[in-house]
Amino acid sequence: MSDMPSREDPADLDNSAGPGSGAGQGPKRAARHKRRGLRVALVSAASLVVVLGAVVAGGYAFVNHLAGSVQRIPVAFTRQDVASRPTRGTTVLITGAGIGPTGGPVSSMATSGLIMLLHIDADQHAGGVVSIPPQTIVRVPGHGRTEIENALADGGPSLLVQTVENLTHVQIDHYARVDFVHVANVVDVLGGVNVILPDQTVSFGHIFHVGVNHLNGTTALDYVREPDLTQEGRVLRQQSLIRAILDKLANRHLLTSPVTMYHVLNALIGMLTVDSNFTNSELERLATELGGLHSRDGTFVTAPVHMVAGKVYLDRFISNKLWMAIRQDSIAAFAKEYPFTVTPVAPR
Repeated sequence: MSDMPSREDPADLDNSAGPGSGAGQGPKRAARHKRRGLRVALVSAASLVVVLGAVVAGGYAFVNHLAGSVQRIPVAFTRQDVASRPTRGTTVLITGAGIGPTGGPVSSMATSGLIMLLHIDADQHAGGVVSIPPQTIVRVPGHGRTEIENALADGGPSLLVQTVENLTHVQIDHYARVDFVHVANVVDVLGGVNVILPDQTVSFGHIFHVGVNHLNGTTALDYVREPDLTQEGRVLRQQSLIRAILDKLANRHLLTSPVTMYHVLNALIGMLTVDSNFTNSELERLATELGGLHSRDGTFVTAPVHMVAGKVYLDRFISNKLWMAIRQDSIAAFAKEYPFTVTPVAPR
């Protein structure tokens, strides 16, 4: 057996030669080397943590900078106590801009008729988008019964928020405006998106076929600016395009992957305007939630309406059930009960 004392047995260390004895130098040198090795390992690990922390902090700072670059406008909201509010999830009122009444390109301030409620359920695992036809006759505070899009024209986002809250009893947490002038850049960054058309049409020289159409940035603009469309048809196309964008973001996890997140967010901020209460952290959290949703987790529906004497009115019975579904995080269940309200989705 070796004369080297065992490291596990303290008694052997007591029996080793004292200072100055050659027999005791080996274990001491081994112990010093071990301590030095441990210090080197600890320093290296600490350095790695610092480097990783710097990378994460830099990424956070960059994303925070992007979120801070989103244009903001003042919007008035009705704030309720979280415990007493009828809706526990997050609801964002979305409108569109940048498309004129004939479908051609106009100022980004011109409204497009799009009015949607984006709702993320309280558990953040599902949600839905509810579109309200812009010509629907509703009660607008201070203006009597008129088309709901007039609320935006007469009083801006604040009056529209108040109108929608009175109509649906859903608390609106935030407001966002999608500028379709800049949507082409988003579509190109995503590598194109798929939409469904029921009929073949020609718009600005491009032929859109029946069924699935793959759009790039240019054809996406042609798709929503078709001059021969009715306002209802144009709004439906805007809704379909936004759905295609959100579906691509979710199913490709483009907002949860650091490799692609910066490019996608940089494109998105160019087409968004949000309320001034929308903090950077809230924008980042919403982006993460949207990026984590799959198409099966999100439901797109349109509030049911009918015509009376040439005017558009909500189907009150079904619409009331739809508003309740938003408040109860059950839009998907509503869609199953009323499938005719669901917007078709293009396969990936």
